[in-house]
Amino acid sequence: MTTEGETVSSLRNFMRGIIDYAGLYPPASLSLEEAITNFVRYQDDPEKWMLARFIIPARRFPELSHLAERVFPSGRRLSFSALGRGGSDLDEFLGNIDLDLVDINDFRNAHVSQALVTMFEVVVPENVLLNQISSDDLIASVSDVLLVDDLTPFYEAPFGEKWESCAEVLIKSIQKLEDVGFKLRTGGVEAYMFPAPEQVAWAIAAARDAGVPMKATAGLHHPVRHYNKSVNTKMHGFLNVFCAAVLAHARGLSQMEVQSIIEDEEPSSFKFDETGLSWRHLSATNHQIAEARQNGLISFGSCSFDEPREDLRALGLLK
Repeated sequence: MTTEGETVSSLRNFMRGIIDYAGLYPPASLSLEEAITNFVRYQDDPEKWMLARFIIPARRFPELSHLAERVFPSGRRLSFSALGRGGSDLDEFLGNIDLDLVDINDFRNAHVSQALVTMFEVVVPENVLLNQISSDDLIASVSDVLLVDDLTPFYEAPFGEKWESCAEVLIKSIQKLEDVGFKLRTGGVEAYMFPAPEQVAWAIAAARDAGVPMKATAGLHHPVRHYNKSVNTKMHGFLNVFCAAVLAHARGLSQMEVQSIIEDEEPSSFKFDETGLSWRHLSATNHQIAEARQNGLISFGSCSFDEPREDLRALGLLK
């Protein structure tokens, strides 16, 4: 196990608070009691500094409340990101936002000293994102409500044939606001759920150019891009995606340059030392890493907290 103080400076800046624990989701698919018990246990882990929030559907907060007395630790607050119900159209989406906020605030009020719900993630209906004005109006109005409730929203475009055009509209809507972000889905349990390297590179470059913060989710629990038999496709690596984002911010990389980092399957291309990180001939300082992590790509959802660390140890990056 590696404490924060024992880790090389650049990797510490790179990995600090990078993982939002999503043990409820595939392929882990743990019960709520199993997942929250893991999350509580991780708070005492020497590598807890890599951990950020527990990801939970807002509709499951009542269930979590029933477990709280038995599993929540005393004397500390756990951090949560709530996943909204979403909706297939505007009316359903807005109605579900109201339901989500009831569940979130009931949970907050019942566990003031034990829980901190700071983030809200939701998929926006595709038909809203087909028009810039309708997207602008929805994102602005919903964000106003969420921000007043001390929730930082991260909006996701549905992944499909129209994903890039919808994501472009969504990023433009988010760009007009403060303290609002874009969520990039980077995988799943089937091959079709994985965006191509050029799509990931486009999203990183587009969000960077718009000054929009991002978070990522799914399929990123291994460090380096590789072929995975279980999903019959190549999975993106979190070193690839986050190094690409850091260097895109620090060095003003083009989309094609970002894509080259996303596609790299050679672990030795990624290096960390006391002064910064590097990918091949490109480098970023510790300050640039911290800035990109704070304002660029802030975290990724992972169904495992163990696998990313085990893989980093296998690469010799962690003790």
